[in-house]
Amino acid sequence: MLLTRIVDQYAWKLHEQGQIDFVASCRGHEAAQVGSAVCIEIGADFTLPYYRDLGVVLTIGMTPYEVFRTYLQAHQFQSSAPSAHRFEEHADSYRDHVAKHQQTMLHWGYHKHNTVTGPAPVATQILHAAGIAFASKLRKAAVVTVAYCGDGAITEPDFLEGIRFAALHQLPVVFICEQDCSFDAPQIEAPSCTQSITLPEGLTHHCLDGADVLAVTTTMRAAMQHARQGHGPVLLEMHVTRPLLTLNDQDDRGHSESVAPSMSDILQSKDPLVCCQQLLQEQGAWDEDWSAQLHARITIEVEQALQDAMRDTF
Repeated sequence: MLLTRIVDQYAWKLHEQGQIDFVASCRGHEAAQVGSAVCIEIGADFTLPYYRDLGVVLTIGMTPYEVFRTYLQAHQFQSSAPSAHRFEEHADSYRDHVAKHQQTMLHWGYHKHNTVTGPAPVATQILHAAGIAFASKLRKAAVVTVAYCGDGAITEPDFLEGIRFAALHQLPVVFICEQDCSFDAPQIEAPSCTQSITLPEGLTHHCLDGADVLAVTTTMRAAMQHARQGHGPVLLEMHVTRPLLTLNDQDDRGHSESVAPSMSDILQSKDPLVCCQQLLQEQGAWDEDWSAQLHARITIEVEQALQDAMRDTF
């Protein structure tokens, strides 16, 4: 989870520097993504992430270097790319070129670990996941397909058709919806994002706190077992809270934006890393020195990965 947070922060720095044009932060989603992805059998199960699932692809086995290469290559010059030693000279031209060829989302893919590259249209990965799960069932393979999406996908025709097909054929698939609850009243439990649709019979549905990594892992492990044993598809609705501020809670001038103290405290309490720290403290397993050393080590590794990715890209 800490690795995901630090890689996400570095991606935002690249964005702020104008070296990549698009970044979808996963801050606030770390527990939902990492806690669920650790239950996937690497190389056996299939994973279909959506564009915000940085924590999923890192947990599946994608390295920070590969992540940064994905960001950078998506916005690299094509035929008119300047050489590395002339990059500074052509910086303005580079930004103009990127503006003309910007992509609208990240297409994560890691085929050697059965991670399927997502298409641009919202929710189409849900229908693809149902198809992969159908093939697995026909082959009588003990394989589970896991598909992720945001709450914006819920009302899309592909989502509805995908879950209906999966329920009808009792397919070994787990659908995970990461519902952003940032705009709901903090003191009130967020309503289900599926309340506007009719879920099909044969689909098991659970809502849970996506900031609680222990709850996520426990629920996901049970869902994977349920699907693997042939009991049908599962839909897990994980409530997450994205922070109001994106990069270190500061604007590009290094000044903190104003947030009401009560709201800031509430958002802090919903931070997955803070929740994990509290859980470890309750178990007597938290150590400040260990935490500082871990943060320093991962930061150094991520910084080196970024430098290597920039060298090999430009």
